[in-house]
Amino acid sequence: MRRRIQRIIGGCCGLMLVLAAQAGAQTKCNSSQDAAVQCFVTNATNTGLATLPPGQTLTQFKAYGVAVSNIIQTPKTVVFVLGIAGAAVDALPPRNADGTPNQAAQDGAVNAIVDAALTGGLVSLPASTTSDQLKQFAREITVAMDQNAGPTLAVGSVLRLVDSIINSATSGGTVAWAQVSTNLSTLINGFVAAGLLKIPATASLASINQFASSAAQAIYNYKIATGKATL
Repeated sequence: MRRRIQRIIGGCCGLMLVLAAQAGAQTKCNSSQDAAVQCFVTNATNTGLATLPPGQTLTQFKAYGVAVSNIIQTPKTVVFVLGIAGAAVDALPPRNADGTPNQAAQDGAVNAIVDAALTGGLVSLPASTTSDQLKQFAREITVAMDQNAGPTLAVGSVLRLVDSIINSATSGGTVAWAQVSTNLSTLINGFVAAGLLKIPATASLASINQFASSAAQAIYNYKIATGKATL
C-alpha cells in the first residue's frame, strides 16, 4: 500500500515538473517579441512547417527569424527590399543568355546592390539584424517573386537605364567606368534638380552617386556571369 502511495506521489510530482517546465517555456516565449519569434521558429522547425536553410543551425535560423520580424516592421527597409527584389526579378532573372538556370548570378547582383545601399546610407539595418541577414531576406523575396511569375510592372526599367549607360560607354568590350560614373552623376543630378529624386536624411548626393556606380558594377558582373549583352 505504501509503495502504491509512493508511486502515486511520484507520478504527481513528475506531472507537476512537466507542467512547470511547460509553464516556464510559455513564460519565456512571452517575455519579449524576439523571444516569441524564436519560439515560433523552433516550433515550426520541430513540426515540419519550416526547414533549416542549408548551412544554418537552429540557433542561426532563430536569429534570422528575429531579423525578418524586425525588417518587416521597418517600413523604409522593407520597401527598399521589395523594390530591389522586384527590379531584380524583372531585369536580372536567374538565367543565362541561353536560358539555362543561374541563380548564383542573380544572388550576387542582389547582394552587391544591398551592400551598396547600406554603404551609401540609403537604407539602415533594423535592430538585431546583420547585413548578411538583410541580404538573405532580399534574396529569398526575389526568389519568391521569381517563382510566382514576378511583379506585374516592369520595375527593372531603372536598371535597364543604367545598363544603357554602361553600354554607351563600352567600346571593344571595355567599359570606360569614369564615363559611366560621369553620366550617372549627370542623370542623378538632373533627377534631384527636377524633384524626381529625394535624398534620404541618412544619405547625400555623393553617396547616391556612389550607390549608382556600385549598382552599375553589379549589373555588369551579372551580364558577365550570364553571358548577356543587355538586360
